[in-house]
Amino acid sequence: MDDSTEALLHPYVTTPPRIALDVVDALSACPAVARIALFGSLADHSHDGWSDIDVLCAVEGDDGAWQAAAALRAVVPLRWHGRFSSLPAPSGRHWPLGESVFHSVDLSYQTVEEHERVLREGLGDMAIVGREVLRRPGIASAGRPHVEVVSEDYDFTHALYAVVKAIKAYLRATGPWEAVADAMRSLDAAARARTDRPRGSDPEDVLTEARTLYTALMLERSRYGGER
Repeated sequence: MDDSTEALLHPYVTTPPRIALDVVDALSACPAVARIALFGSLADHSHDGWSDIDVLCAVEGDDGAWQAAAALRAVVPLRWHGRFSSLPAPSGRHWPLGESVFHSVDLSYQTVEEHERVLREGLGDMAIVGREVLRRPGIASAGRPHVEVVSEDYDFTHALYAVVKAIKAYLRATGPWEAVADAMRSLDAAARARTDRPRGSDPEDVLTEARTLYTALMLERSRYGGER
């Protein structure tokens, strides 16, 4: 396996916190932002090099989420953004330009009231450990800036996330190879069916990287007779 592929498969453990810091700094520059909290592995310090970045952001004003999204894009440009199943854009999964496909930023924009309820009660039926990193009065103002790389695509985004999740589980020795292969087939099908390509995005970039990771792991399995 060449060095570049090895680096893709085994990123630095310091990378997720670094990306999180960039995201927090960018969002903090938006006056509409009132709260920022990290949750998941970065909140309880159980992250590793493959961890993604889970962020809750509370905003003031009807246009606050879009103002915050514009501030984020100015500092952390993206190669792909796709929506969540239950929250409207600009909430969603963000794949930053120049970062590993492992390091998506799962970012939800909410009102202050919703933000505090989630930290108190969890997401759906899932309790969360949240670590608030910004708490201040937000300033509401009118005006919705244009934000590029915002996709309404869910199927491709979800399939990409599923592949990355399966590969992470395999690398962590907590998931089977069969789950990786099944997820890759679903991603290929979703890629063929995708029609939404927002301006400035590069879905082929994240797709190619996922395929590169899959191929590298498949070759490693062949070399060792299907064993890890």
